[in-house]
Amino acid sequence: MFERGGEDPSALTIYRPVSLRGFRNGGSLPDRILVVALWLATIAASIGLGLASIIYEWSGVPLHFGGTDVYVTIYPPLVFAAFWVLWFGFWWGFLPAYLSTLALALYSGMPVGWSLIFAFADPVGLAVFAIAYRAIPVPHDLRSLNAVLFFVLLSFVGGVFGSTGSFIWITTSNVGAQQVLPIWQGWWLGAFLQNLGIVAPVLALLGPAVTRWRSARWTGAGHADVTARHTLGGAALILGGVLLFLYLSVRLNVDAFERPLATGAATGAATLVESTRAIYWVMTVIIVFASYFGYQLFTQWKTSVTRSTEELSAANTRLAEQTEALTAALDSERVAHEQLKAAQAHLVQAEKMASLGSLVAGVAHEINTPLGIALTATSHLGDETVKLEKLSGEARLRKVDFERYVGIARETTGLVQSHIARAAGLVQSFKQLASDQVADDRRRFRLREWLEDLATGLKPAWRKAGHVMSIDCPDGVEIDGYPGALAQVLTNLVMNSLDHGFAEGQTGNLLVTVSTPDPRTVEVVYTDDGRGIPADCRAKVFDPFFTTKRSSGNTGLGLHIVFNLVTARLGGWIELDSPARAGVRFVVRFPRVAPQPAPQPVEADSAA
Repeated sequence: MFERGGEDPSALTIYRPVSLRGFRNGGSLPDRILVVALWLATIAASIGLGLASIIYEWSGVPLHFGGTDVYVTIYPPLVFAAFWVLWFGFWWGFLPAYLSTLALALYSGMPVGWSLIFAFADPVGLAVFAIAYRAIPVPHDLRSLNAVLFFVLLSFVGGVFGSTGSFIWITTSNVGAQQVLPIWQGWWLGAFLQNLGIVAPVLALLGPAVTRWRSARWTGAGHADVTARHTLGGAALILGGVLLFLYLSVRLNVDAFERPLATGAATGAATLVESTRAIYWVMTVIIVFASYFGYQLFTQWKTSVTRSTEELSAANTRLAEQTEALTAALDSERVAHEQLKAAQAHLVQAEKMASLGSLVAGVAHEINTPLGIALTATSHLGDETVKLEKLSGEARLRKVDFERYVGIARETTGLVQSHIARAAGLVQSFKQLASDQVADDRRRFRLREWLEDLATGLKPAWRKAGHVMSIDCPDGVEIDGYPGALAQVLTNLVMNSLDHGFAEGQTGNLLVTVSTPDPRTVEVVYTDDGRGIPADCRAKVFDPFFTTKRSSGNTGLGLHIVFNLVTARLGGWIELDSPARAGVRFVVRFPRVAPQPAPQPVEADSAA
């Protein structure tokens, strides 16, 4: 006794056709050659056996059915084609069946047009198997009662559909009217019994082994998804086959009865009785099979609905899990973004402090010289004053001594005033630059004077290495923006040149050139004539943490911060436009009036 519930779903021989693409992409070359060779041999054998059935007049096995003798003929090409359809797919079995029937029809003298149509009869019967097994995933290994019943039903319906070719044969062969019913009945009954007697045992014996061999080589072939359209199509096909059998049986029996009545013969009654009795038993079987098929259809529909519900539930569960994971990821990303913003602000502040430190060192060095000269001059003036007081106290002060002192005092006072004024100017420039870099307030400033002050502040760094820094800026260029951001940009460019642009002991030129492409835009071009940037590094100079001197303590954040300051703070853009030759050339372009900073989002009250 076969138990449907005991079947292992993973071992079921579910119908999965092998497409041409799947066949080409799967299996080894020897496997593909073997299959193609067997397929071509099958086509040749089918054509030969089809012709032999005409040449040797194989009339088949006589069987008394429907009130007459029916000759049930075994047609070998259909056997071969059925195996190809079930094991590899419909089109693999279509060609052997079609070509063998076409050759048979042409050899028997059937007109070409009718032959081309007549040859479709057997493939139509085979299509029943392909469509039905696709509609309802029942295994075709015939190892269960479920599989056997389904195969019997399909064999019957396929035989009915395939036997429609008998009417073309009758029409083109001028067969007598009394032979129409026997020929049709023998045709479908022969196909039906042939499937039960030959195809079914072979499927039961060899089906699992062949399927395992094929699946090991073409595992991805075929269609696994069964939709409602496939199921309804299979149901319509089965129902159509049953109705076609019923219609043809009744119609042909009525014709067989009416013809003797018209001629006055009395033989039609016996034929009608026998045919009616045969139809009764056939219809009984059909009803049983149709009920079984309806059960299969309902079971498949229920399974499909259950599977869809489970898949939907699983999809909803996965969606909920993904939503939770995404929410957690967004929260983590928000925290990381806030931490990154804080770190970036800290790094920017650190860069500002580093630039300010360099500026303080430079200004201190510059102030030291004029203050030292002023101190020396005042000391000399003090010494001369002491000498004058001594001469005056001893009453030895002469006019010439007094005039000499006055000259020294005048010269010393001028010297002190000039150097004190120079120191005061340096202090004033430092105060403004320091205020710009620390506070980074927005203000109006004249670019030329501001650049000269910046060059002065950086002078100790570039002069110590023997370089020369020049400013080429037209007068009257006024900026309404953030001088601190611009100072940090140019300071980082200059320091990059000093750290990376020149070899040890090499001297060069640093140049800042300003132009106004249009009344609203300023272009600042910074160049040096050092050794330049290697080609493989040019695309990465603005990347964070990119440096070629990490071992020397460089962080690689200078140009990354420069890029952010130019684009976000100044509202412009910067690019490295270095030629293939030595040296670097950075082009910075920004509006004369800096854009207003974007308003900061207001954090919602957590207690709201």
